[in-house]
Amino acid sequence: MKAVASKPAPVKATGKWRVQLGAFRDQGNAETQWNTVRGRLRGAQPFYTKAGSVTRLQAGGFASKADATRACSAARVPCVVVAP
Repeated sequence: MKAVASKPAPVKATGKWRVQLGAFRDQGNAETQWNTVRGRLRGAQPFYTKAGSVTRLQAGGFASKADATRACSAARVPCVVVAP
């Protein structure tokens, strides 16, 4: 079995890649999720995007797809890489 690194993902705040960390009916739940994962994604910035009645929690600032992929692993929650 492969070990999972517990270090926060490297982040460059100027990058355009994002990861989506969930979609929530209540923005408060999105904010709670961010509070759970933000320490694992140092330097990432949260984005709360509306899609109808749903709030999507995305974290951004990743310089590349590889950085975003590492961030998904570091977040330790279901996660999807979002291209710029």
